[in-house]
Amino acid sequence: MNPPSDARFEPLFAPLTLGGKTASNRFVFAAHQTNFATHNRLTERHTAYYEARAAGGTGLIVLEGSVVHPSDWPYEYAVFGYDAAIVEGYRQVAGAVHRHGALLLAHLTHSGMQGSSHYSQLPLWAPSPVPEVNSRELPQAMDLEDIAAVIEGFRQAARYAVDGGLDGIEINAGQDSLIRQFLSPLTNQRGDDYNGSLDHRLRFARQVIAVVRDEVGRNAIVGLRLVGDEYAPWAGIKPEDAAEIAQCLVADGLLDFISVTSGSIYTGHLTRPGLFQPPGFAAHLAAGIKAAVALPVFAQGSIVDPEMAATLLVEGKADAVEMTRALIADPELPAKLRQGRISGIRPCLLANQDNIIGLVQNPRLSCANNPSAGYEQEAEFAPLKPARVPHRVLIIGGGPAGLEAARVAALRGHRVILYERHAQLGGAIRLAAAAPGRERLALAVDWLERQVRQLDVAIHSGVEMTAEQVSQEMPDAVIVAVGGMPGRHAGIRCHPSAPVVNPRQVMRGEIPAVPGRAVILDTLGDPVGMAVAEWLVERGWQVEIVTSDMFIGQRLTASLELTAWNQRAAVRGIKFRPQFDALEITAHSVIGADHFDHQEIRLDAIDLVVDVSPELPDETLYFALKKSGVRVLRAGDCVAPRYLSHAILEGYRAGREV
Repeated sequence: MNPPSDARFEPLFAPLTLGGKTASNRFVFAAHQTNFATHNRLTERHTAYYEARAAGGTGLIVLEGSVVHPSDWPYEYAVFGYDAAIVEGYRQVAGAVHRHGALLLAHLTHSGMQGSSHYSQLPLWAPSPVPEVNSRELPQAMDLEDIAAVIEGFRQAARYAVDGGLDGIEINAGQDSLIRQFLSPLTNQRGDDYNGSLDHRLRFARQVIAVVRDEVGRNAIVGLRLVGDEYAPWAGIKPEDAAEIAQCLVADGLLDFISVTSGSIYTGHLTRPGLFQPPGFAAHLAAGIKAAVALPVFAQGSIVDPEMAATLLVEGKADAVEMTRALIADPELPAKLRQGRISGIRPCLLANQDNIIGLVQNPRLSCANNPSAGYEQEAEFAPLKPARVPHRVLIIGGGPAGLEAARVAALRGHRVILYERHAQLGGAIRLAAAAPGRERLALAVDWLERQVRQLDVAIHSGVEMTAEQVSQEMPDAVIVAVGGMPGRHAGIRCHPSAPVVNPRQVMRGEIPAVPGRAVILDTLGDPVGMAVAEWLVERGWQVEIVTSDMFIGQRLTASLELTAWNQRAAVRGIKFRPQFDALEITAHSVIGADHFDHQEIRLDAIDLVVDVSPELPDETLYFALKKSGVRVLRAGDCVAPRYLSHAILEGYRAGREV
């Protein structure tokens, strides 16, 4: 296999020996929840999803977790690795992945106290009766028969994986696993031989590893996913503890690699954080364990930049890198690196939109920046074909929807002309990326802009098109992607002198030059209000967020940002006032009432009020063009203001349809 055209990335393409098998490179697509299962079995959707990453050049793929015992049903679409029916699913995925030369492992797991009893209607099993942090459910302490049953479950699940043609097993002792719960003093408070000294706390892990190795033999890979830091120094596993645990388990001679993750029952948000943690934040944990053991060690922790990944290998901090979210965003990342097409790699934003799916709505996994992720087998994401008749296509709006529509239409051979009212392309994402810590969001539109310029799309910025101007251009088709416009908080009396602005005005700097006291009326509970608050604080404003919700930022749970947001807000002195119904805004006051007892509350000496309300679609141009008879489509926020993922998906569909 030829080396990459850029020597910086050569370390990533070095083969990696794991037991008796060899991965073709150092890229790892790690285990993660997808919600693709049907009847708790692997599906064609799984096969297409993993095959796309193998075809794109990933060397080692670890499947979504397979639970090993009926006592564990952690989410509705979990894969049952203890069911013999799993073998056929394994065979289908293995056949597809092996065609492209990648190694494929099962990820065997038991969630213990971090599972759910909603689906099984059985008590959770755990080392000790320690309440689960999120649900507060008290698990049943496992007796010796329960422990033996789970160990036997690991053995049987390992057999099914090998029978299904997989190359081996990764055993989960990471953040959300029963094995971690036995290893950690946070959750193991037993009074028997499974607790006390480290040797006793290692007993369960050793028994699981031993039966798995005995079942699969020496020809199969057996690795361990190990938590490197629970971030709970009062009782949890610390980095030095993890290194010692790794040394003890490696000394038994049964493992072929260790992959290192982070977090615990109290810090699950640090297992896969969003924008609030820097890329590579947990790489030092892998480095600590690599220094302690002789086995290959995999680094994890928002590693999305190939140059960072290569540097970790060169510096001896890891032997392979888990670039899972980067490979969701662009399955062809390794192939593009090898071919020197670095600018063509679609970037991971680390925004956690669409790939944090443990929600009550049970969404399927996808990606905000790559709408085909998780939908690879759908006809609309089949390779683009040239248009039968090339058209002259006008696109009005240069935000993510318009740019994606332009990219796809140009790839199909249409002559594309794009008009954008502002001087810079990117739309509202540019404003969102101006907020503290959210700079990576701009990568989405930076990439799209590069692509459309390379495709010779004619771009006219600083031009606001009317229906008459569009008609004069005599296009064959028009895609309207002009975005949304600010909405207003319903039901509030607002005096003419009230200093009310919307988030767009704040992020454009259209506020008083002298900072004072600002109130944010937040009806969304998502990153918009939080971003505005942090932007204002950085410029010297005193900020208080008010909402009628039970707590501030309730929708941040979907992206695992809530804990980190509260930490940042506390440091920055941002005040919270939940359960507040705003009724009136005057020149210097916000007047409202408690949401429950309706007692009046006045916030006085206010210099600025930011109305964070749902935006409205900008539909004027679209309906004017429909009346004119021109063929017109629309995409993005001018359909209904939502998230980045919707804008890019609709832009893709419009570009494909036109």
